Amino acid sequence: GLNVTSNGNAQTREVTLVRGFAPVSVTTGDRSVAAGVLTGDFLLRLPLDDFWPGVHLAPYFFAGLGGIIVGGGGEGHSVSETFTVTNAAGETRDVTFTGRRVNAIRNNIGDDRVLGHFGGGLEYRFTPHIALFGEAGYDLVDGASNDFIQTNFGIRYAF
Repeated sequence: GLNVTSNGNAQTREVTLVRGFAPVSVTTGDRSVAAGVLTGDFLLRLPLDDFWPGVHLAPYFFAGLGGIIVGGGGEGHSVSETFTVTNAAGETRDVTFTGRRVNAIRNNIGDDRVLGHFGGGLEYRFTPHIALFGEAGYDLVDGASNDFIQTNFGIRYAF
């Protein structure tokens, strides 16, 4: 899982709500949402020890399907905000705005997306259970401009 954030943290700006009255400061909230990538892969691994004893390398290839799940993050909440504004003559007025808070990330990304996932890697086993690995995968996300490359490096323990 991960947290997707748009435009950094909270932002404050001056907004003129009523013409002829002084502007007020409006602060927008943090535009973030929880997200996750879920994949199921078919793995084809070739242990080179079967052909060359003492060579503990194993190249592998994978391909599969999955999805990107974008969290809800505040959709459907009603908001009501009252501002006190003052004009140049010193007259004061309360102005109330009501509406629905909508998550900007969800609107920009859209709904959950299907993805195709394929790539390959190389694994070196020190023992039958402990290995170092490095891999790269290419993710084809619903929509051509959303594709990305994912790399992973680490230690693997085989049960």
